[in-house]
Amino acid sequence: MEKSIYYKVHSAIKDIWIYDIKDDYENSFLLKEDTLKNAFYFHLRNRLGDSFLRENQLAIFTEYYIDTKQKIDLVVVRLDVEKAQNEYLGNCIDEVVAVVEMKYKGKYAKDQIFMDDVDKTIAYVNKFKGEATKFFLAFIREKYFAADEVENFLAHYQNVPKGKIVELLSYWISDDDSVVWKVIEH
Repeated sequence: MEKSIYYKVHSAIKDIWIYDIKDDYENSFLLKEDTLKNAFYFHLRNRLGDSFLRENQLAIFTEYYIDTKQKIDLVVVRLDVEKAQNEYLGNCIDEVVAVVEMKYKGKYAKDQIFMDDVDKTIAYVNKFKGEATKFFLAFIREKYFAADEVENFLAHYQNVPKGKIVELLSYWISDDDSVVWKVIEH
């Protein structure tokens, strides 16, 4: 697949966070994590467009099971469309283009809830070896932080795969009561 296709998908995901999800949040369209997933799917499908998805044999799935115990919140995949005509669609994935793990939690949520998704995503990097596959951590955390105490979730991890993981973060700054919407590429 052409690099421009990967770039378009990955750029759309980052733009959705900075513009669409932020706007949805500010307009009270997001209640919990499930509405975040639904909004993400909606905006990604609209930004990419059905013709782009069809032309490039791409599909967007939520709650994508990779085994009986693990599921990914949202994936963009390349399908084997000929195989998909006769087989279960879940068995027709040629490539995982993007993985998005999401969390939307209030101020009392423990850090470990977010760190579990970080650990899971790092494990996905090792599972899906596609050179152009990107992994996104989309976290809304309704908690206030002092501006100087904010750090990203991967700050304490050694050997984070370069160019593979992108953090999409939202949190509150107590100094000025502002909401931060941030993209951090590793």
